[in-house]
Amino acid sequence: MAIKIRTTEKHPHPVWDKFVQAFPVAELQGFTLACSAEELTAATKNHQGGIVIHCLEAIEYQDDSELIPEMIFSHQDWVNKISAAEFFGSPMLLLTYKENDEVLFRLFEVRNTAEGIVFHPREVFIDEAAFMDFWIDIKKIKQTKKTVEAKERQALTLFDEIIERNGASWGGNMDGFVLSKDGAVKVIIEVRQSRKQSVTNYDPAKYFGGTQNKGGDFMTWLPMVYLKYAYNIPIVLITLSTLDEELFGFTEVATISSSKLYYRDDISPTRRVTNDFEKFRKWLITLIERN
Repeated sequence: MAIKIRTTEKHPHPVWDKFVQAFPVAELQGFTLACSAEELTAATKNHQGGIVIHCLEAIEYQDDSELIPEMIFSHQDWVNKISAAEFFGSPMLLLTYKENDEVLFRLFEVRNTAEGIVFHPREVFIDEAAFMDFWIDIKKIKQTKKTVEAKERQALTLFDEIIERNGASWGGNMDGFVLSKDGAVKVIIEVRQSRKQSVTNYDPAKYFGGTQNKGGDFMTWLPMVYLKYAYNIPIVLITLSTLDEELFGFTEVATISSSKLYYRDDISPTRRVTNDFEKFRKWLITLIERN
């Protein structure tokens, strides 16, 4: 069995490939806030920090010979993930499941050392009850938006199955954090992709309140807006479409209310649609320098 990484992401889009080549980016499939939804809402409203954050990835594997950092992510990807986690005051954690192990899951801390990336044993979870005690402690916000398109990808590993069987959810992931040369987080990146509309018409703000088939986006955006205020980090939205792999839209997110997503200067991504990546790159550099 090849290593299976717990993910909700689709195959990379050509625009995203250009993005990660142009900027140092940390992608995190596990980004949890150890607080209730009410506590997060209050902290965001009052522009306060202090909420404990946990950063992790999760994999399934078959044999200990496979548990090699570079067989999971590249060395630089690990360095970026660790830098982002450290920025938010969290160790970078790796949750693992091995076939026929005497315990259910093992938890490692991923460290960047002089000898390279190493996995330092941190904790073992004998069974579901032991693991759920840990999970509920680090992930207190309940998921309110039903998983639709990502459900099939989540089912490739058993983590979501166990978590949801016990009445909880995996929770948030971060599409990307743009890092500075010293590893500080400079920008939050949120990527939205449509399979039905071109980017010239696709505006996520129109679906903020939800649709007949999908729940609203308030709790999806809330952690990002919290980070924006608590750490003074801008949020950049990139819109993509499977109908056109050259065009993309982009804008800066200002804030949210209970019913609306607000863009900086009221400029939606449909007003910044281009196939010129260099134009976007210069815009993003200017945004980083401004902050």
